[in-house]
Amino acid sequence: MEFKALYNMVQASYFDSAEKIRRLPTESYIPTKCYSEVLEAYIADGWRVVYGYDGPDAGIEYNRTHLKRGKSVLKFSWWPDEGGRVAGSKSDIEEISRYIRDH
Repeated sequence: MEFKALYNMVQASYFDSAEKIRRLPTESYIPTKCYSEVLEAYIADGWRVVYGYDGPDAGIEYNRTHLKRGKSVLKFSWWPDEGGRVAGSKSDIEEISRYIRDH
């Protein structure tokens, strides 16, 4: 297995474990196009980017963005083989899930 694939698996595993520990609701395996639309919509709606992954493979092999509005936080991450994931409050994740189902 090449290094990037192994690294992405470790990142995905870490994301799952960290969000389960925090018990944050998560929407997974979001198609890339839909993931990008959701992320852009939240930013356009006034959510502030508080973290953006800027490694050499950003947007190519991996991406991660955290958004914040008030006390609410959404954690977006993306891998080319798995699509996107978002973790956050139950109400935000339900809204994102509805959007994904409708598109």
